[in-house]
Amino acid sequence: MARYVRTSEALTHFEDYGGTGDLIVLVHGLGGSVANWDLIGPRLSNVGRTIALDLPGFGLSPPSSNWELETHAAAIAALITHFDTKATLIGNSMGALLSEIVASEQPELVESLVLLSPATPPQLPDPRIHWPTARRLLLQALPGIGPLVTRLLMAGYTPEELVDASLNLVTHKRGRVPLDMVESFTELARTRLELPWAPESVPKTGNSIARLFIDRPRFVSMVRDIEAPTLVIHGLEDHIVSPTSVEWLCGLRPDWHLVQMEDIGHTPQIEAPVRLMSIVVPWLEDRLRRQRTA
Repeated sequence: MARYVRTSEALTHFEDYGGTGDLIVLVHGLGGSVANWDLIGPRLSNVGRTIALDLPGFGLSPPSSNWELETHAAAIAALITHFDTKATLIGNSMGALLSEIVASEQPELVESLVLLSPATPPQLPDPRIHWPTARRLLLQALPGIGPLVTRLLMAGYTPEELVDASLNLVTHKRGRVPLDMVESFTELARTRLELPWAPESVPKTGNSIARLFIDRPRFVSMVRDIEAPTLVIHGLEDHIVSPTSVEWLCGLRPDWHLVQMEDIGHTPQIEAPVRLMSIVVPWLEDRLRRQRTA
């Protein structure tokens, strides 16, 4: 059930998948939306109260005052506070990075973390980096150039073509994505073509990500400050985040549990929801059981 909530940070669109008990909040990646979670949201509602939000300026949420990561993280924290409870954050890519930021800065809000293909600084040299994708992401993150490139892409392609290009980027095998999900993505792309802020969301937020990645000590400090138990899941065919980067991330935190999925790309929740849930649900149920008996 789609809803809006107004907090001190933003007007936030979210999807309520139902369920009872412990709160689970799903956080999409750069260019994503609540629709990214439609294959696993209903399954997670058997574990706890499950909601997914559109970050400011993405999906159907209007933008906030700026596109900084801190502003997006504040919107997540405000939504959790609205429900007046701690939450398990499940984030994909940038959503995982934002979940880390919230867990680091406001540990009282976060029960546990599940990081799917977490956006992580590149480790160079790295023979596993997919350079065509890396160059495209870098171009879109450049000040001034990024928004122009995004506007040209949005003007030059149909919604169907934009969705097809995106799915080819974030999945290893595009044919695994259900047709009804493709149709949902296409309808959202059609809607966002009419929103004046849409061309700004990816490049300007991408620029904020790039600036954090350049400040390596700040990133490392953030990761080391996280107290919440953390599960990291990564597809080994990911063209956006190299396995080398995720292995380095987990090297900073040997207490985190890393699961690498063969034959899967950047968005396992879209490409392999059943396999993903076979990993996530037992881990979550175990964590929640421990928390209730502690």
